[in-house]
Amino acid sequence: GVRDETLLARVKEAPQMKGADLAAEVATKEAYVVPAIGEKKFTVAAIDLGIKGMTPHRMAERGIEVHVLPATATAEDIYAVNPDGVFFSNGPGDPATADHAVSVMQGVLARKTPLFGICFGNQILGRALGFGTYKLKYGHRGINQPVQDRTTGKVEITAHNHGFAVDAPLDKVSDTAYGRAEVS
Repeated sequence: GVRDETLLARVKEAPQMKGADLAAEVATKEAYVVPAIGEKKFTVAAIDLGIKGMTPHRMAERGIEVHVLPATATAEDIYAVNPDGVFFSNGPGDPATADHAVSVMQGVLARKTPLFGICFGNQILGRALGFGTYKLKYGHRGINQPVQDRTTGKVEITAHNHGFAVDAPLDKVSDTAYGRAEVS
């Protein structure tokens, strides 16, 4: 086996996640299409920031044609596929370093195209709206993570794997350059 001291040295030599810009390293280099299964209802441009392989396929099962674009995609690349909506995926890294994705999302927001993001994509949305992000002391990892819907009070049990969060007010609606935003 490997000695504990050797493993500890490897961990200490590894780069820190804070400040890491990793999306382009793990994202697709070339755009590809996942066709809708059955009748096509919508077209979505999915920005791959480290997308999980099944995510576009799950959308396709719901009648969505998914154009998966590299993390380096531009607004022109997005609108070349004539999307009904834009999806910013999950992925690794520090959202504070994702300036390109933030700029692209601001372009989507300015055009009032429907968009959605999960995990890293949600953190990019927070930054695009003018909020900060911060590294969580321990991160949220694993299954059985309770999340409260602040509009209904209902608590759902979810699975998480993220080390960063959006620094947005929890107790009020915020006015942003793109309209009102509220944590719910």
